Parts: sequence; C-alpha cells; structure tokens
Amino acid sequence: MMRTWTIAGLALVVVIVGAAWLFPPRGAVGGSEAQPDVRPQRWAAPKAVETPLVGRAEQQTELTVNWIGHWLDEDLRETLVRDVAKEFALTHPGVDVNLKFPQEILGQKAKPLSAKQYVNIIRSGKIEWDIIWLDDYIYRFVAEELGDPEWGKKYLVDFEQVPGFSESQKSFIISDPAYRNLTGGMLVGPYLEGYYFALWYNKDVAQRLGLTIKERGMTFDDFLGYVRQIYEYNQTAETPVAAMYESNDWATTEFLFHSLVKSEIGDFGNLSIDLPLERRQAILLKVFQAFEQMGQYKPLMPGWEHNVWFDTRNYPLDDRCVFYFQGTWMYSHWRGIDEEKLHKMVPTELPVFQPVNHAMGGYIPTWAVMKNSPNRKTAIQLLMAWCEPRVAEKWVRYTKNPTGIKGNLSEATLGTDVYEQYQAYMTNKYGERVHHSANADYLLGRQNAHLQEEINDNIRLILCGEITAQKAYDAIVTQCK
Repeated sequence: MMRTWTIAGLALVVVIVGAAWLFPPRGAVGGSEAQPDVRPQRWAAPKAVETPLVGRAEQQTELTVNWIGHWLDEDLRETLVRDVAKEFALTHPGVDVNLKFPQEILGQKAKPLSAKQYVNIIRSGKIEWDIIWLDDYIYRFVAEELGDPEWGKKYLVDFEQVPGFSESQKSFIISDPAYRNLTGGMLVGPYLEGYYFALWYNKDVAQRLGLTIKERGMTFDDFLGYVRQIYEYNQTAETPVAAMYESNDWATTEFLFHSLVKSEIGDFGNLSIDLPLERRQAILLKVFQAFEQMGQYKPLMPGWEHNVWFDTRNYPLDDRCVFYFQGTWMYSHWRGIDEEKLHKMVPTELPVFQPVNHAMGGYIPTWAVMKNSPNRKTAIQLLMAWCEPRVAEKWVRYTKNPTGIKGNLSEATLGTDVYEQYQAYMTNKYGERVHHSANADYLLGRQNAHLQEEINDNIRLILCGEITAQKAYDAIVTQCK
C-alpha cells in the first residue's frame, strides 16, 4: 500500500513540474519577469500562442525594419503612414517595424539635412536605415553632395526589378522616362504621391484689399496687376500685408519661375526636347525680366530670409501674405495646423505668359530601400504594401491629391469642395500631361541641372531689388557648360 502511494506521489510531482515547464507564469521567461515593450513608433505582430500538445516552441527572433517616415504632423497623411506600419506588422509575424520621422532623428524636417544624413551613411557604409525618405529634391541634394547624378544605381533598390511593381503603377509612370530621370534613371519606389502646383491665395485678405482673383487661366499680367494693387494698398495701410511668402530653405518663388519658363517653351512635347541655345537663353532673360517687373513693388514678405519653411507654413493662414506658391500637399499641412483657417486658402492655376496644354505637377516617390540593407527583402515588401488599390483610394480621399498607384479613384473626382474641385479640374483638363523638374535641366541642359539653386538665389535677389535681371542672367550664362 505504501509503495502504491509513493508511486502516485511521484507521478503527481512529475505532472506538476511538467505543467510548470509547459505553462510558465505570464511575464516569466527564463526565471525573470518580462518587461512590457514601450518603444515608441514601433509595431510588432502578437506572438503565436503555444500549445502543450506539441511541447514548448522556441520564441521567434524578431526582424526589425528601420524606416524613416514622412508626414509627421501632416494630418491624415501621418495617419495613413501609421496605419500601413501597424497593418504590415500584424500581417508579418516576427517583423518589428521601427518607424521614426526626420524630426525625431535629426531634430527638424529639412530635405538638405536628410540628404547629408544619407551621404554620411553611404560614405561610412553603415546602413542603419532599411527604408529612407527620398523624393526628387532629396535625391538631387545627395547627387550634388556626391557629385554623382546616378548614385541611386549604386546604393538603392531598382523597383522596376521587383515582381508586381510595374503592374501596380499607372502606365505613364512606367512609360514616360521623365519619372526615371527624377532619380538618376531608375524608379526607386512607389509613386504614391501625386500633386499639382498652385498659386494659393488667402481669400479673406484678398477681399479686404479689394482684389478679385482670377482662379482659372491667370496670366502673368494678371498676377503683376495684383502685386501692384497690394503695393498701392500698403502705402497707406496701418497694417501692411506682403504680396508673396518666401523662405530661406525652400525657394517657393521657384515654382513661379518654372511656370513662366514652361509657358514660354510652349507645347508639352517641347519640354523633353533640347532647345537651341539662343532660344533657351532668351527664355531665361525674359523670365528674369518678369521678376524684375515684380521687384519694383517689393512683393516679398519682410524678413523672409529668416523664415524656415516648415516652421512658417502657418503664415498664409495667419493673414501675413496674400499669395503662396506651393503644391497641393498644403491641404494636409494646413488642415493639420488649423482646419478652420484652412478654408481661407484657395488654390488657383499658376500664372503663365501664354496658354499651355500641360500642368505643373507630377508624381514622385516617397521612400527608397537601401541596396545593402540587412533587411532588404522585408523592406521591399513593406513598400509594396503601399502599391495596393485600397491604399491609393485612402491616399486620394485623405489628401485631396492624385496618386501614381492604380486603383478605383472615382470618389476623388466628385469635387465636393474647392480642393477636390481644383484636382478634378486639373485632371480633366491636363490628364497625364504634367511636368515638374526639381532642377533646370529642361531649360539649360542636363549638364547645367545643378544651377537651379543659383537661379533660385538670383530670382529672390531680383524681387528684393538688389540685382537687375541682366546681371542675374549674366551670372547664370557664364556658368553654363
């Protein structure tokens, strides 16, 4: 009898020990209490529930994808980024998405600063980020720092080689070489973001000044007339108001320069053709002279040279100027700052010398994958998640902007407010005939693309009355190769 009880007791001990081994207390791993994951902006899929029928499985090692995001504090754009990150982590067990924004990494959002960060990464060979924030401007800044317009072919994944990518983009993204030319002759990632440039105006301020703004088909002479009226108003006003916003780190008046140049070039097909040298130089001088006409009315906001663009995006909302040259992405910026004040701002077509059959705008990549990324395969999968039609639909609905991703976008063109109406008008009028270049290659030739920053400096000096159009023209022409 005693022997029977002894055997039963030993069996009970074995069962208890086995149960403890199979079912450890919650929070206890390896004899120590597990700490909750409190890392910011990081998402991971829940671990699979272990089953006692198959014994204790080894815990899966996390793979962390490091992603430099975009659109922090930009309303529903930021929401979409976070949603995609969370969903990707949930649908990819064992993958940890470490999402950080430039402001968190570098202290501020500035494209030249991000470009310097990538140059340092390339030169050091230490790939700390699998996915980097990269648009055509940042690509250009990196190219200038490295002295290599095709640096992407050495250091970035070519997404045209990724299965399913080409089929997910709208046909013109693949067929038109202009999009590859934005980033060194390759497609570096999904062309999620579409945009049009606009001359935004504050309708409350315009009404106070007695201005009636022509929202469609505005000519340069129309715009010059508005600038002159504002100047005349300021001569007696107790509180003067600037005609145009400008900043020191992003030359927003550059977009007026491009609009005037392209309207003088004429047909959409001519934008990709090398014009005779004399013709190009004549266009450059004419546009500089147009800026000189505006300069006599002191159009720029006082103290503009101290304006950091991201920190002063609110100035138009705060009635500090009438006009603001920027892309349609400002809808998200301003909605995130103050949804009520947003409704002051109205987008209009950019001023032109003569009617055009194309719009200033385009489609750009937002992110790229480093070729030597330790998690390249997973990083590519994450960017491919942006190529789904349902994501494209969300983008258009959230941002009131077009997209280069294929999808059912009928809801986006209903025109329920002035922002959707502007997008619908531009899309219906110009279709795929959109063009923008972050440099002067289409005017001065590819070998002189780097002179855009020099041009930007000169047009602001002309507007301030510090140099003449002829002097600016001479300075640029003498540097042309």
